[in-house]
Amino acid sequence: MTDRSNEDDQVNVELRLVFLKIGEIDTLKEQFQAEAFIQARWSEPTLKGTDIDSFDPNKFWNPLLYIDNSVGDLKYDIWHKVVYDGIDIPMIYEMRKIKGVFLENLELNDFPVDVQDLSITISTTRTVNEVYLTADTNQLSAINTHAFIDQQEWRLHEHVETSTKLLSNPFTPSQNQHPAFSATCRAARRPGYFYWNVYFLIFFITVMAFTTFSVTYNLPQNRLQLSFTLLLTAVTFKWVVVRCLPTISYLTTLDKYVLLSMVMLCVVCGWHAIIAVCPTNVAPYWDNIAFVSLAIIYTLFHVLFFLWMYFVTYRRRRIMKRKDREYLKDRLEHLSTFGNQLSDESDKHVSSSVATTVVRKTVNTKPEHRLSNSSDGTFRRHSIEPNHQILTNRHAIDRHSSRPTSIGNALNFSSFNNNNNYNGQHVLITSGDIEAMTMKQFQMGSLGC
Repeated sequence: MTDRSNEDDQVNVELRLVFLKIGEIDTLKEQFQAEAFIQARWSEPTLKGTDIDSFDPNKFWNPLLYIDNSVGDLKYDIWHKVVYDGIDIPMIYEMRKIKGVFLENLELNDFPVDVQDLSITISTTRTVNEVYLTADTNQLSAINTHAFIDQQEWRLHEHVETSTKLLSNPFTPSQNQHPAFSATCRAARRPGYFYWNVYFLIFFITVMAFTTFSVTYNLPQNRLQLSFTLLLTAVTFKWVVVRCLPTISYLTTLDKYVLLSMVMLCVVCGWHAIIAVCPTNVAPYWDNIAFVSLAIIYTLFHVLFFLWMYFVTYRRRRIMKRKDREYLKDRLEHLSTFGNQLSDESDKHVSSSVATTVVRKTVNTKPEHRLSNSSDGTFRRHSIEPNHQILTNRHAIDRHSSRPTSIGNALNFSSFNNNNNYNGQHVLITSGDIEAMTMKQFQMGSLGC
């Protein structure tokens, strides 16, 4: 492998992540399933002036990327390509498709109208002095919102945000920090189920407490019996709702509503105990005053609660919708700025792909488990089999003469996912196919197709 230890500058690695499919979002376990496409690219000056057709990624510098927040083993498909026009510094592209389960700390303060961040964090075993991870300057990270399994409970937003941070390795000195790159999509919970099955039921249980005033005030035992039955029903219902959430040390929006409703039931029970010791000449008057006062307080509580829900808990949803509009605008700007440039480069690479572009694919014939450490101190196995093959493209020039751009039908991600028996055979593919496929996916995502 080429050694870059003598270089003073960091190696700038540009990353782009596309969420191909979001699976089940498990609120109780705080994790989600996903399939994603990751593209990393960096310049390799040592490739200039060499025989690029014999490119072997094992002999050159690699950022040694891994997924930091994965759970268990990930399914990997990894392949490489080199883009070189004979003038600029050659660029190495490392592309991978991953599938697995990822951890995510869910913020449930606004439950059930919460919006959750779903992130995939990419880190490296190299230190911050060796490599710098940043977002791709030519293409934005994206998400396929149509291939979403859990659509009945969640709604995916259109935008994807990227960020960088530093992670500390617990097995090395604190000054040896490792860069990390996170791509985050957002999923908004559909609250209809909880509105109809929790809020309304608790509301009806609490409203029924006011019917206990129809029992004459001189029968407090009957009033208390009815009120206690309603209170115990609310408590039982609260424990059923808690089973839908992980063990958290703060109150959600639903918890606040249920607890305040239970407070109202306790106040009604307390009043029925007080009215039993009031003088009989003033008891009817004060009983009517208490009934009207509690009804007004309960009505005002709902008005204030609805206003609070709209201005506080729903505020994050309005922010996410605004970010969707800004993201789509940015994608259209990137398409207009870089679209023609990438299309021209794709044509140029197709016409000279036999001489200047080499594509490699990694297939998993015999999985080899590799341990990688993460920020939480745990070891995860990555099933990666380094079986690089030259993907022949001898007919690229002939095909390019008949059509200017090759649409990427040759690179079918679904075939990689569905074919579990990799036989290690050669695949006919060109760099133009990959570039055209990427641009086609980029354009379709920008137009909402």
